Amino acid sequence: MTTPPSPPEPHSGAGSAAPTILVLGTAEWNSPIATNQHYVVRELARDFDIHFVESLGLRRVRLDAKDVTRIAKRLRHSVVGHEKTATYRPIPDRVNVISPLIVPIHQAPTRLPNRLLLERAVAEWRRSPSPRILWTFTPVTYGLEQYADYTLYHCVDIFQAFPGIDGSAVSAGEQKLANRVDLTIGTSGAVTAHLNDVGFTEVLTLPNVAEIDVFSAASQPASQRRPAALFAGNLTPHKLDFELLRTLATALQGHGELLLAGPIAAGGGGFDRELAELERLGARYLGMLPLDQLAAAAGTCSVGLIPYSLNDYTAGVSPLKCYEYLSSGLSVISTPIPDVVQAAQATEHITAATSAAAFVDEVLARIQPVSDDVLADRIRYASDFGWSSRGGLLREIADRMPRRADEAVTQPAGDAGRPRG
Repeated sequence: MTTPPSPPEPHSGAGSAAPTILVLGTAEWNSPIATNQHYVVRELARDFDIHFVESLGLRRVRLDAKDVTRIAKRLRHSVVGHEKTATYRPIPDRVNVISPLIVPIHQAPTRLPNRLLLERAVAEWRRSPSPRILWTFTPVTYGLEQYADYTLYHCVDIFQAFPGIDGSAVSAGEQKLANRVDLTIGTSGAVTAHLNDVGFTEVLTLPNVAEIDVFSAASQPASQRRPAALFAGNLTPHKLDFELLRTLATALQGHGELLLAGPIAAGGGGFDRELAELERLGARYLGMLPLDQLAAAAGTCSVGLIPYSLNDYTAGVSPLKCYEYLSSGLSVISTPIPDVVQAAQATEHITAATSAAAFVDEVLARIQPVSDDVLADRIRYASDFGWSSRGGLLREIADRMPRRADEAVTQPAGDAGRPRG
């Protein structure tokens, strides 16, 4: 683990040009729920020109309605581009969203065509006369780091542990990147430990933060609160502990309400039947809400839930919703996810319950609205975990990258501009 860098000194001399950043994402730009990569792009774009490459498809494609729709959208965006006013989030002025047409299979037969297609899709970045930064959220890069003056791997999950992910491609990609990156960011202690095990040597741990200003602005006073427990996030059986939610829904009858908001996982591992059963027990599904509407709903509740199953994937999760809840004035009740256990040691407003019974008891104990002073204390605590300060740190990191490359000018002049390999 490394410490955050100190503020950069001004650029000077031949290396004074601002870098151009290529971000390789693991999601579509207009995906329903904003994740770390969307916020990072927004924050970097305040100072830099960004090319954001949408997901290369680490998850194996299923021939269901959801994936067919995604493929159709990818084809359309590849041809006509993206509208600046997307459904879930606008595209910042300095951001160019790229929808590469590649085969979502990352094994030997597709490697060469995929590499050529991806290189063509990012040709503008490759030919940029400015210093080039590769900021990748995926370990499957098809060697684009050879064109970068500086490479950063921003790892937000232990991808190999998620069902349907091409684990062999992910592992092979991380093994290659471990010897090629200049800096690695891990978003949880478990992710950092994983990266160290793979062989990454300079790892900075930066847990996820949240869009706290949106949530705190929608927070309502105690008089406007109701006894309601909210889960906001992806409704997927691999992450959520359905048995725990079912027990909670039953226990809340006559005491409060269980609210669920977010996209429902589709396909063979979907959450439709589980959601229908929870609704029969009295839970209410709010649908997929835009961020401002989600904040408005959270601002009237009393408890925020992180009811995750305990498995290899969730062990590496750093839930940004923890701070969304707090900035809404909610008490946070979670299963003992390692990063939440650590966060709970710093404040009484977060509880990592050690058992299902303790989880339910904590929710019942905190379901009634509290005083305005307690709400204000929670919101004040969350103020240290927002994107305002984190964005400044990430821009400092990006600003230092090309300067560090300038300071290490050791290659012969005839090699200038040659791809690094």
